[in-house]
Amino acid sequence: MNNNYYLLRNDTITAISSPLGIGAISIIRISGKKSLEIIKKIFYTKKKKIYVLKINYGIIKYKNNIIDQVILLYFKSPNSYTGEDLIEINCHGSIYIQNKIIDLIIKNGARLAINGEFTYRAYINKKINLLQAESVLDIINSNNKLEHNLAINNLINNKLYHILNKIEKKIVNILSYIEINLDFFEIKLNIKSIKNNIILIENKIKKLIKSFKINNIIKKGIDISIIGPVNSGKSTLMNRIINKNKAIVSNIPGTTRDIVEGHITIKNLNFNFYDTAGIRKTKSKIEKIGIKKTYDNIKYTNIIFFVFDYKLLNKNKKIYKIIKTKKIIKNKNILFIANKIDKYNINIYKKKKYFKIGNNKYKILFISAKKKIGLDKIVEYLKNILPNNIELNNFFINNIRHYNELKIINRYIKKVKKDNSNKIALELISIDLRKALQHLYKITGKYFTNDNILNNIFKNFCIGK
Repeated sequence: MNNNYYLLRNDTITAISSPLGIGAISIIRISGKKSLEIIKKIFYTKKKKIYVLKINYGIIKYKNNIIDQVILLYFKSPNSYTGEDLIEINCHGSIYIQNKIIDLIIKNGARLAINGEFTYRAYINKKINLLQAESVLDIINSNNKLEHNLAINNLINNKLYHILNKIEKKIVNILSYIEINLDFFEIKLNIKSIKNNIILIENKIKKLIKSFKINNIIKKGIDISIIGPVNSGKSTLMNRIINKNKAIVSNIPGTTRDIVEGHITIKNLNFNFYDTAGIRKTKSKIEKIGIKKTYDNIKYTNIIFFVFDYKLLNKNKKIYKIIKTKKIIKNKNILFIANKIDKYNINIYKKKKYFKIGNNKYKILFISAKKKIGLDKIVEYLKNILPNNIELNNFFINNIRHYNELKIINRYIKKVKKDNSNKIALELISIDLRKALQHLYKITGKYFTNDNILNNIFKNFCIGK
C-alpha cells in the first residue's frame, strides 16, 4: 500500500481504534464519503434510519448471518473528528467479530487505514493544526500527570501554537519594515527597534529550547545510578525506595553482577533507579564485567547515589577519586549516602550535612536502609529535584522535531543580530528572517506542504488513530 497520505486522502478508510486483542468492547471507525453508503449495506436497525449524533442500536449482518449486536454513532461532515462523514461502531471485543466487521466494510468499498490516517485527515481538513495532531500522540503516550498536562496544553489550549504565532508575527513585522525600507529609501529605518524585537524573539526561542530538556526529564523520568563499594547496602536501599524486592540482597560481596532496575513516581515525576555492581578491585572476570557496566550506566544517568558503610567514609573518598579520574561524573548531581548507621552509636542529626573533597562540597545523608531510618530524607531530596512551578501551568517543548527546528531558527536569529544596518546587510537580514520563518512553519504546519515531514509525523500513530 502507498504510504503517501496526500495521494490516498480521497478514499474511505476503516480501522479498529481500540487496543488490539480480546476485550469487552471494540471500536471500529469508518471515515470518508462512502461511510454512510457502506454501513447501510451491513447495519440493520428497527428504526430503519441512521440518526446523526444519536445512539443507533442494531445488528451487523451479512446475507443471513448475524455477526453482532452493536451501537453505532454517525457524525456527519464537517462535524466529526476527521471533518468527513465518520462512523464509529461499538461491537463486542471478540477478535473474530472485529475482523469480520472490518472485512465486511472493506468488501463494501473502504480500505484499511494506515498509521495516523484519521488524525492526518483531521489536520488536512483543518479540524486541528499540526501541533495539535502531534499532541494526540503525546496524550496517548503520556505516563504521568505532568506529561498529560503538557499534551493537553497543546491539544486543548493550543498553547505552543499561540506562543509561536506571536513569534511569527514579530518576524513578519520586522520583515515588512525592512522590505518597505529597501523599496523606499526616504523612509528612515529604526535599527534600535529592530534589534530590540530580535532580542525578544531570541529570548523566547531560547526559553523554549531550554524547556525541552526539562520536558525530556518529565517524559523519560530521572535516571539515578546507585553506586558504591561492595556490600554497602545498595540493593537494600533500592528495594526500600521502590518498596519491592527487586534486587538480590546478600552479605556476600559482589552479589550484584548486572544492572537491576526499579521505578517510582513522586510528585507526578518518574524516577528510574539502577542498582549497580559494587566497585572494587577484583580478579573475577564476571565481576569485572559487572563493574564495567556500572561505569557505563553512570554515563547515562542524571543523578548518582553514592552509597557506603558509614564507618568506611575515608575509603570511599578514594573510590570517588577513581570515578572522578574517569571523567564519568562530570556535571552530574551526586548525593553521598552513609548507610548502616544502625550498627554504630551515632546521632545523625548532629552530623554535618555536607563534606568536602578537594574544593567541592557535597550533600551527605545518614541512613539505615535495613531499618528504614532516614529514607524520608531521600524522598525529600527527590521531591526537590525540579522546581514546584513546573507542576501544572508551565509549558515546555515536548517534541524532538520542534526542538531541532527551534535550534535552526535560533541560529538564523543570531546571524541577524550580528548583521549591520547598511542596505546590503538589510537584504541579508531579510533572507535570514525568511529562512527562520520557513522553519517556524515546519513546526506549526502553516503555509507549507512537505509530504516527507507529514508522513514521518503520522507514521508513529497506531492504525486506528
